[in-house]
Amino acid sequence: MLPVPDPALCDGVVSLRPPEERDLPAIERGINDPDVIRAFGRPTLAAEQLLELNRNRWNQDEAATFAICDPDDRCLGHVFVNLASMGRGNIGYWLLPEARGKGLATRAVRLVARWALRELALARLGIQAEASNERSQQVAEHSGFQREGVLRSYAEIDGRRVDYVSFSLVPTDLGLQYRSSRGLDPQ
Repeated sequence: MLPVPDPALCDGVVSLRPPEERDLPAIERGINDPDVIRAFGRPTLAAEQLLELNRNRWNQDEAATFAICDPDDRCLGHVFVNLASMGRGNIGYWLLPEARGKGLATRAVRLVARWALRELALARLGIQAEASNERSQQVAEHSGFQREGVLRSYAEIDGRRVDYVSFSLVPTDLGLQYRSSRGLDPQ
């Protein structure tokens, strides 16, 4: 089973912990926010169902979803790592409107990326941001991800074809060395 960080991932401004029932109002607001809908599509699950799905995916080693919390432990959004084959993962994130533009997504992505590369021994992390979503692209770049290119007509969201800008982060970008038989070692 994927490890749950103990203590929670924290940089003094944001902390990341598994989402809980007390986060349901924030999750409900998030999944119904127009900017989140534009990025992820219209919600097909209620907040409670999404919370349960995220817990199941964590328990089945498919993904790790974290609540992005302020110093008072209030949920401001989510950051997640979806795991793929061959040591790869993809990061996604969303914030409530009042939390945007403050560098919180960048902080959360940095924390989860370091955790995923080190603790899960991933060889590569990716972020795909819609070509028109400059803020999300800035989060990727400010988090240390390298722009790779544009994936034309890569996905469909609510019936519209979407171009994504692809970004990646590998262990050496963070001063870590990947060794397939032993995981990651500091350089």
